[in-house]
Amino acid sequence: MNSSTKEIQVYIVGFNMENMSPFAKIEKISSVAGPEQTAKFHEILECTGIDIVDYSDDIAIVVSDHGMFTEGQPVFEIITPDNNVLRLAGTLLFAKNIYTPESVDLGELSSAEIHHLVQNLNIKVAGSIKN
Repeated sequence: MNSSTKEIQVYIVGFNMENMSPFAKIEKISSVAGPEQTAKFHEILECTGIDIVDYSDDIAIVVSDHGMFTEGQPVFEIITPDNNVLRLAGTLLFAKNIYTPESVDLGELSSAEIHHLVQNLNIKVAGSIKN
């Protein structure tokens, strides 16, 4: 990433199937939507395509578009703040929804928003993908 590109922080949640242990971390990605940001999503999520799912009006979850079809991926069950149940497979990347007149972009989660997710995220591993 070149030094003139602004970075944003996002929150990553996953499960290491080899060690049978969950992990969470904060990662920096390019703030500019485009090939550089997409490449970073692919690297973090270990995938070639992504889906974006709303966790809430303010927060999106980026996930592999083939997670549910990839053997060995953990399946997470997430209960959203408005009590919807999401089942997503693979590593999850949480980012801010930034509403523009043309679209919804992904933006930085503040430290307070990440702290709130850490404290309140209702998530569990529900199994793994078996083909």
